[in-house]
Amino acid sequence: MDTRTVIFTGHGDAHTDPWHDLPATSAALAGVLGGGTSVTAVGDLEAALDGAVLLVVNATSYRLEPVPDDDAFAAVVAAFLAGGGGLLAMHSATVAFPGQPAWRALVGAAWEHGRTFHPPHGPSKIKRTGHAHPVAGALGDFEVVDERYTDLDLVEGITPLFTHDEGGASHPLVWAREVGGGRVVYDALGHDTRSYAEPAHAALLRRAAAWLRTAD
Repeated sequence: MDTRTVIFTGHGDAHTDPWHDLPATSAALAGVLGGGTSVTAVGDLEAALDGAVLLVVNATSYRLEPVPDDDAFAAVVAAFLAGGGGLLAMHSATVAFPGQPAWRALVGAAWEHGRTFHPPHGPSKIKRTGHAHPVAGALGDFEVVDERYTDLDLVEGITPLFTHDEGGASHPLVWAREVGGGRVVYDALGHDTRSYAEPAHAALLRRAAAWLRTAD
C-alpha cells in the first residue's frame, strides 16, 4: 500500500449522498494513481497524513448546513498544504462541507445550491484550454461518460486547464493552483467508475498526482 498517498472517502450520513458510489470511485482512483491509504473518518485524517505527500478527497454531502467535522477537516487540510502537501479534490468534493468557506478557498470553488447544476450524465466533450501547465502537458480534448458541473461558485483567479460548454458559455472543470504553501488540483469529473476507465482522464489524473507529489 502506498502510504505517501491518502484517499479520503466520504462515509456516513454527513459525507455521502444517494448518487455517488464513493467506495467504488475511490477504488478506481487508487487503481489509476497506484494505490493509497484509505481513510473514511475525519478524525483519523490527521494521523493518516503523517508522512504523506498527496491527499485525495473523494467525498460529498446530502445536506445544506455545516457540521462540526467540517471545520476540523478544513483545518487539517490547510495544515497539510502549509507543510508542502498536495491536494487532489475530485468531482463532488465541491459539494462536500457546505458552508465551509475555508474549504471553498482551498479547492477554488463550491457547489452553490440553486445555481450550480449539471447536464444529464452521459457522453461529454471535454475541452483543453490554451493555458500551459505540467498537469495538462500535451493532453488535448477528450470525451468521457460523466457529469459536467456547471456554474460552480468560483474563487477569483481560477485559470482552467479543461472546460466544457453549456448554455452558450464555457465552464471550468479542471484547474491547478498553489495554495497556502502546497498545491491543489480540482477535477470536476469522476461521477462513477466509467470516468476513471477513460484513458485520457486517467492520464490527466496521473499527471495531476505527479505534480502534486512534488509540492514539497
